[in-house]
Amino acid sequence: MLEIETAPFLELEDYKPPEGIKCIYLKMEDGKRIRLAYWKKNNQDSNRACVLLQQGHNEFIEKYFETIQELIDRNLDVICYDWRGQGMSDRMIDDVNKQYIEDFNIHSKDLNYILNNFIEKEFSKPLITIAHSMGGHIILSFSKEVKIFKGIILSAPMLGFKFEPFLFWLTKFASFFYNKEDYFIGSKPNMGKETDFEENTLTSDYNRYKRTQKLVRKNPNIRLWGVSNAWVIAVKKSLLEMRKKNWAESLDNNFLVINPVKDKVVNSKKTLKMSKRLPNCRVINVKDSEHEILMEKNELREIFWNNFDIFLKKIKI
Repeated sequence: MLEIETAPFLELEDYKPPEGIKCIYLKMEDGKRIRLAYWKKNNQDSNRACVLLQQGHNEFIEKYFETIQELIDRNLDVICYDWRGQGMSDRMIDDVNKQYIEDFNIHSKDLNYILNNFIEKEFSKPLITIAHSMGGHIILSFSKEVKIFKGIILSAPMLGFKFEPFLFWLTKFASFFYNKEDYFIGSKPNMGKETDFEENTLTSDYNRYKRTQKLVRKNPNIRLWGVSNAWVIAVKKSLLEMRKKNWAESLDNNFLVINPVKDKVVNSKKTLKMSKRLPNCRVINVKDSEHEILMEKNELREIFWNNFDIFLKKIKI
């Protein structure tokens, strides 16, 4: 039987959740709690579809309140959750500041559990997903095994690192000389120190960037301050699996990929390479956006939403 309990959420004086929020903890099969928020119309007959909004690494539900409202305004139900190990979901190790996963398949297992035990019982189909960065990586991997999404929108998906050959070499070095729970080489930050807007690689929108910082100040543990050796090794293993011959070619979902070409966080060339392998994929290259297009300036966010609306029309939603 699915175990559910009420979960907290953050808000600012000038930044509230969309009306009707339900925020809960769902207990996974291994006992870890996942924090999930959802917005559901009372009259499901008037609903176009349900959107699973999948965050990126080191993000949290509250960061997407603005995006969620825009989805609700399009007559869509919305579900969003913090992956295990980040946000207000349970961590995998005692150090709450560190991202730790030994096998990325655990994220697919969590998603499958949430779909089977909560989403499919509470929401009507069709189901589509918007997945950002590492969330895009997780959704792509999950979709190899489970054919449930009528449409998949990937925003700057994490399908390759910058300076990847050197990074992969470092994972081999770290596996020999460091503990798997240790911070990955170069990852340990100045704990609690905020990155100035001028130095950030996520968005060129000052107000949205500062909004996220204000949310973190209300609960510093909602964000992480570094990644473990185990996490980086697990990502490497998952990436290499995706790059195997014929891995992507059998994915027949409808894909829309938003690719910020000057992205400093993920390798946009690896995104293009993977997109060409997907049979039903449209790629939108965005020149002026940083990594997080949904946290960008209005004119850049409009590129996302215009293409999102066209995509839904194409797949008849």
